[in-house]
Amino acid sequence: MFKAVQEKLGPGLLYAAAAVGVSHLVSSTTAGATYGLAMAAYVVVGCLIKYPTFLFGANYAAATGETLVEGYRRMGKWVVVLLFFMQLFEYTFAISGVSVTTAAIIRSVFGIEMGIGLELGLVMICMIILALGRYSVLEDVTRILVILFTAGTVVAAAVAIGSIDTGGASLSANLTFDTPTILFLIAVAGWMPTGTAGSVGLSLWVKAKAIRLQRPVTTQEATFDFHVGYITAIFTAVCFVLLGTLVMYINDVAVEGRGAAFADQLINLFTSTIGSWIYPLIALSAITVMFSTLLTLVDLLPRSSTAALMEIFPKPEETRIRTSSNLYLIFIGVELLLVLMVLFMLLDDFGTFIAWVTSMGFVAAPVFSFLNHKAMFSSQVPEADRPAQWLRWWSIGTVSILTGVAVIFVFMTYLT
Repeated sequence: MFKAVQEKLGPGLLYAAAAVGVSHLVSSTTAGATYGLAMAAYVVVGCLIKYPTFLFGANYAAATGETLVEGYRRMGKWVVVLLFFMQLFEYTFAISGVSVTTAAIIRSVFGIEMGIGLELGLVMICMIILALGRYSVLEDVTRILVILFTAGTVVAAAVAIGSIDTGGASLSANLTFDTPTILFLIAVAGWMPTGTAGSVGLSLWVKAKAIRLQRPVTTQEATFDFHVGYITAIFTAVCFVLLGTLVMYINDVAVEGRGAAFADQLINLFTSTIGSWIYPLIALSAITVMFSTLLTLVDLLPRSSTAALMEIFPKPEETRIRTSSNLYLIFIGVELLLVLMVLFMLLDDFGTFIAWVTSMGFVAAPVFSFLNHKAMFSSQVPEADRPAQWLRWWSIGTVSILTGVAVIFVFMTYLT
C-alpha cells in the first residue's frame, strides 16, 4: 500500500508544501482575523482562479516528458533567460524571508537565543537533505511534513470550533472598499495558494518523479497527484481563515506585527483561549508549515536555475545528466551565498525588499499564466492530452483576471 501511495503522490504534495507557509499561516489567518469567515469563500475563489495555470504545469510535463522550462525555450531562448533571472531573484528573497519567519517561530517556541546563525542553520539543513538525496529524499521528507501540518491544522480548527463560544456574534465584517482594503484583498488573492511561478517547479518535480519511478508519469497520475496537493493547500488555507476568525475576529483582537510576531501572537491567543494543552499542537503546525515551505524553496532555486541554464546552453544528451547534477550542487552553494548576503546586508530593511518581491510576483503572474496556456495548447502536447474546451476558456479567464489585478496593484501601489 505504501508503495502504491509513493507512486501516485509526490509533486502535488511538494506543491502543497511550497504553497503553504507565510501565505497560509499569516495571510489567511490575518484575513480571518480582520474580516471574518467571509474571507474563506474569497480565499477559495482566489485559488480557483489560478487553477489552470498550476494544473498545466503538472500536465504539460506528464504529456510531453518535458518541463515547462523546455516548453518556454520553444517560444524563444529569451523567455528562458528572463525566467532564470526572475526565479533566481525571487527564490533568493523568498528563502531568506521564510528562513527568518521559521527561525523566529522556533526561537519563540523553544526559547533558543541565537543570532542569524539559526536562519543559516535551517537553510543548510535543507541543503544537506537535498544534496544527499535529491528528489527522492525531498519527496519522502515532505510527505511526512505535509501529513503533520495538515493534521495539526485540521485538529486545531476542529478544537477551535468545539471549544470557542461565539456568543451569537457575527462572524463576518462588512467590507469597505478603501485603498488599504483593496490592496489587502489583492495581496491575499495574489498569493493564494502561491505565486504562479510555482507552476514551473511543479513541472520540474513531475519530470523528477518520472526519473525516480523509471517510467513516464501519465497525465491521469499527474492530475490526481496535483488535485491532492491543490485541495490540501486550499483546505489548510480555509482552516487558517477559520482559526483567525474564531480566535481573533470574534474577540476583536487586532493583528500585531507580521510574520513571526503574528504567529507568536496567534499561538499565545490559542493557549489563553483554549488552554495550555493546545500549545504543542499549534507550535507543531506552525513549524512544520514553515519548514516544509523552506525545504521546497531551497530545492526550487537550484532545480529551476539548472533547468534554465541547460536550455540556454544545451549539452549533448550523453553528458546532460552529469552536467545537470553538477550544476544542481553548484547552485546549492550559490544559493547559500545569496541568502547569506540578503540576511546580512538587507535584514534591517527587509520589508522594502519583500515589497519588491511581492510586486514582481504580481507582475509575473499573468506572464506565467499566458506562457503555460500557450505551452499546454501547443502542438508539442498530444491531442488526447490537451485540456477540454471549458478549461481553455477558464485559462483565458485566468490570464485576463491576473492581468487586470496586476495593473490595479501597480497603479494603486506606485502611481497614486
